Amino acid sequence: MTQAGGQQGPKVVLSGFFGRGNCGDEALLQAQYEWLSPRYDVVISVDERGAYEGFWDWYPYDRCRIVHQANLSVLAEQDVIGIHVGGGGLPHGFNAAQVVHAASLGKPAFLTGVDCQPLCSAAAAAALTRYLGLFEFISVRSAAAQQSMSMVASGCHHGADWALALPTDGPVPVPRAGTALVTLREFPADLLSRRYTEAVAELLAVLADRFDRVALLPFCPEDERFLDRLPSAARQQREIHWWNPRRMQREIAAADLVVSVGRLHPLVFAANVGTPAVFVEPLAADPRWPACAKARQLCTEHGWPYAEGAREVIAWLARSPATVMQPAGFAPGSRDRWEQMAEGLDRRLAAAVRARSDGSRLARAA
Repeated sequence: MTQAGGQQGPKVVLSGFFGRGNCGDEALLQAQYEWLSPRYDVVISVDERGAYEGFWDWYPYDRCRIVHQANLSVLAEQDVIGIHVGGGGLPHGFNAAQVVHAASLGKPAFLTGVDCQPLCSAAAAAALTRYLGLFEFISVRSAAAQQSMSMVASGCHHGADWALALPTDGPVPVPRAGTALVTLREFPADLLSRRYTEAVAELLAVLADRFDRVALLPFCPEDERFLDRLPSAARQQREIHWWNPRRMQREIAAADLVVSVGRLHPLVFAANVGTPAVFVEPLAADPRWPACAKARQLCTEHGWPYAEGAREVIAWLARSPATVMQPAGFAPGSRDRWEQMAEGLDRRLAAAVRARSDGSRLARAA
């Protein structure tokens, strides 16, 4: 974006768990980019260590400047007006270096579409309160997160997951194809047990009896590699589109059921297109792998089925299939909250642009 006279337009830095091929996070980035890019040039801040080779050719990285998260000087550039961190399940203090540097330069920071992990002590709460004070606007994606975040950040807004705005590839509606899609989240090899592999094999066999087609739907490159460790996965077709969330959402739109063992965003995509979906804890009986609090919170808020393990889903399919076969959707008001979150961010960025223009006029007058 270039203004009249060759002056560069305002730039916004977007920071998140980007560039790694996690389909949910790539969907969050796409939604943020599409909301902001008509008015701002976007700079994407990525932890380049561990990023997926060739990510810079994916959309929207191919249309943006990319910087490493250790690059602080980018915040000092005159046309950069602020930094946005989010969304998703980011840990507290994610990319704090760029956030703190922006604050030291008097540039606003925003934190939206995120969760709030439990705080372990009064000292942690005090530290987080001070850190969150650097953000001009905070919006979380669940009612439970708002309740927790409000204890350390006054005025916290109840927003939504950014991926509610993700479009679907191709024409809609998409006809159903008699397919069940299964996402299996990867986890460390030393936690892989006979109990888990047998439960997954049983789940896939039961689905094969009830659907014309069963396909595996890895949501990131780690999930894809994980499937090679499972004997039952070798017999299943795989849909490999983790770098392309719009295509992934189309696959989900064409399915009759999505079973996500450990990943949240397959349910968000399913709710976008009205496909029945269920979240399954992968290792509910193993204390070394904690239950997914963000998934439980969002399943509770939106009415999505939540199972403690694969065999619970198998029992539902046998005794009460309607439990998992209701079209997924969002709680009333979710899309309104998404718009409030996005417009709240936009309003504050517009104020930063005005402040920049006023400062430039004062400098010229002086």
